Amino acid sequence: MIVSLILIVLLVVFMAFFIGMNLSNVCTFWFFKTYTNLPVSILALIAFGAGIVFALLFIFVAKMRAPASDAEVRAQKRLEKKAKAEERLRQAKEKQAEKQAAKDAKKQKGEIQVNQ
Repeated sequence: MIVSLILIVLLVVFMAFFIGMNLSNVCTFWFFKTYTNLPVSILALIAFGAGIVFALLFIFVAKMRAPASDAEVRAQKRLEKKAKAEERLRQAKEKQAEKQAAKDAKKQKGEIQVNQ
């Protein structure tokens, strides 16, 4: 935990030093408007941030447009789960019916002995 904190602080210090030493390197950039005297290091950070945003956007779109085969697999798994649940419910009902039948048989046997 402390090592990661130290590494992050060192990274931030390095970035600040790098940007500070390169503030004199400027360029012109057009993005629907011309920006003049823009530091190159700031432009690099903006490009990096835009790359992250677009990568996340493409990943999100790809997840939403999952192939039909994936949807079919998920639907099949849901059907299998439902069938297993129904089978367990049927087995539980059978056990309950067996217990009830055994109870009734015991009760009936007890009534026959009392009548004799």
